[in-house]
Amino acid sequence: MKKWMLIAPALMLLVLAGCNKTKKIKPVRKSITEAVYASGYIVPKDEYKVYALADGYITERNVDAGNAVVLDQPLFKIQSDVSSARYAASQTAFDFASQNLGDNSPILRDLLVRVNTAQAKCTNDSMNFVRYKNLLENNAIARVDYDRIALTYQTSQNELLSAKENYKRTRDQLRVDAKNAQSQLTSSGSDLGYFTVKSRMKGLVYDVYKEIGEAVRKNDLLAMIGNGDHKILQLNVDQQDIEKIKIGQEIVVKIDATANNIYKAKVSKIYPLMNQNDQSFKVEAEFDSTYQFQFSHSSVEANIIINKKENALLIPVDIIQDNNQVQVSGGTKATIKKGLQNLEYVEVLEGIKESDELEYPKIK
Repeated sequence: MKKWMLIAPALMLLVLAGCNKTKKIKPVRKSITEAVYASGYIVPKDEYKVYALADGYITERNVDAGNAVVLDQPLFKIQSDVSSARYAASQTAFDFASQNLGDNSPILRDLLVRVNTAQAKCTNDSMNFVRYKNLLENNAIARVDYDRIALTYQTSQNELLSAKENYKRTRDQLRVDAKNAQSQLTSSGSDLGYFTVKSRMKGLVYDVYKEIGEAVRKNDLLAMIGNGDHKILQLNVDQQDIEKIKIGQEIVVKIDATANNIYKAKVSKIYPLMNQNDQSFKVEAEFDSTYQFQFSHSSVEANIIINKKENALLIPVDIIQDNNQVQVSGGTKATIKKGLQNLEYVEVLEGIKESDELEYPKIK
């Protein structure tokens, strides 16, 4: 892109010699503006790209380019038999786990029956143990008969304890299984939710890239959405100029799509990371209230104003020779100290006076 200079003071430099003689001028006092050139694009504020979050194929497309959208409005529906089957399997597993943990759980009911049976047997053996103990104390039975009943009672106690622990352990495991099944169902439901792609903001759809019936992969680009009422500038500034750029600096902008119309903006954000491809930094700018251009991604050229000065002593850039010297009429050379500079003119701080006549370098 050819650089376009917006700021150039209209200097009426006095030509003091004819066409066949050395061209001479005098410095003049005029205002000068120093600016940094930048190119870039107009983009919607908060622009973002809508991506597919899962694999599948598009069954619904609810928006077209130019449509206004609101937060959480469904944009696309993506169908996937694999994910639907996974969700159905998770639902079945959760229902089964919930049934196994519920009041009518066949597993827990069976274990509870075993606990109650063991409890009844232990109670009966306990009564026999007490009776045989009393008989032994009255020397009514042999010791061996008492020991047999005592062993039976001890075995019944152990079986009851084992039945209770088995019931508790199984119930706890079923709770864990139910929680895992619920977590898996939630995860599958979230995955299934990815198949309805919604808008993250209130804005305008600038482009749509997929049609109904198209297969998509995760992270495929579906659409572009941004703020429909608020446009900003994204500019690229050469790394040699980035230190001159400050927040709030005025910008004069020319949009390629609007011919010679000139717009104004101000620097609003400077990104610290350099683009390695073109050795530039990204700068954002906000338009002033007069901006009415409705289209997005149009290319622009801009001058970021970094300095202004009134009543400066100016000479043309092309009259300056090596080592910042200028040819003064009469055969002498003067070394000048430069101030502000744009593409056409230089401010002279020291070295010559307003009354001096200067000669352009002779063409060799």
